[in-house]
Amino acid sequence: MTSEKINDLELVNLSDYFDSRLVRLIPADAVATSGGISEIPLTFNIHTEVQKKLNFETKKLQQLYGFAIITKKIKEINESPYYPDKKEGKLRFIELNDCGEVWILKFEFLDDTTKLYAVKSDEVIKLLNNCRKPQQNF
Repeated sequence: MTSEKINDLELVNLSDYFDSRLVRLIPADAVATSGGISEIPLTFNIHTEVQKKLNFETKKLQQLYGFAIITKKIKEINESPYYPDKKEGKLRFIELNDCGEVWILKFEFLDDTTKLYAVKSDEVIKLLNNCRKPQQNF
């Protein structure tokens, strides 16, 4: 995504969507498992520079996987009038993509539509450093 398009995205507070106590990372080999009934799959696409700012070892992985408990703000997006009240349009997963100073917060829906926002990098680092992590290494 070009920097012009990123600059056009609405800048939101990541903490409005996620509480680090309600986000858990999982090992990559557990991606195929489903989360809890109130959880949504979450993927972080990260670059090497971000890994240096994390307080845990990532073994140079470029993707981290997890689940987030659905918060009030995420529920609002899922029930937005923009999306129909059918299976189509319901939230499938959330992705955070490292674009340097700003990250792209992507909501992907079952009908393959997306909703994009921008969030500050330091907020994503804070979320990753404070979320729950598996006992085993990634």
